[in-house]
Amino acid sequence: MSIQWVLVSGFLYSEIALALLLSLPFISAKRWHRIFNSSFIALVTAYVNWIFVCFLSCLVVLFADSIREMYVYTGQDKKLDMGSAAAPSAQEHVLMRLFRAQRNFYITGISLFLLIVLRTMLSRVSNIARLEANNEAIHKQAVAAGTMNKTLLEENSALKKLSAGKEDLLEEVKKIEELKDAVKAAERKAETSKADADAMRKQSENLTMEYDRLLAEHQKLQDACMPTDKKSE
Repeated sequence: MSIQWVLVSGFLYSEIALALLLSLPFISAKRWHRIFNSSFIALVTAYVNWIFVCFLSCLVVLFADSIREMYVYTGQDKKLDMGSAAAPSAQEHVLMRLFRAQRNFYITGISLFLLIVLRTMLSRVSNIARLEANNEAIHKQAVAAGTMNKTLLEENSALKKLSAGKEDLLEEVKKIEELKDAVKAAERKAETSKADADAMRKQSENLTMEYDRLLAEHQKLQDACMPTDKKSE
């Protein structure tokens, strides 16, 4: 087996191993996402399209060469002159070359098929891993938003209670102000009543003094009239 077919065989075995590795159920997409985000894989991913095109081109060329060899050696064993002494060895040589061409055809064909399948698998696994990472991030954001919403609702409820308490306090303050106004009005009325009472008391005192004065004058008049009456008798 020449060197190119040895390399193709090794590449085929590597593809089979990678396909089996991607098919393992206990390796989660989250772990694949971490692997794909590593520095080395990120460096390789930057040139993955060029690498894929190079491998694809090499395999297509080798696949076409294997088809060409199969076409060349197919039916050559029947064209040999079986009467000559070298016919059996020549026939074995042709069959051996045909077998190698067919072997190379299957190796390159399966490698080419697995290359396309692996590219699709890697793309799907990467997308699934990215979607799961985004889903986890969205879930965390939703949980954080729910917690924040709950906190805001609690704060809003507390503010409503505080506002209700403030309104009650304002009502109490308003009542106290009304009571103060009523007390001031009562004080003003009391002051007015006191002034009226003082005025009436002064008026009563003046009337009493006037009454006493009139009584004193009346008494004087009576005293003045008493001697005259006695003389007339």
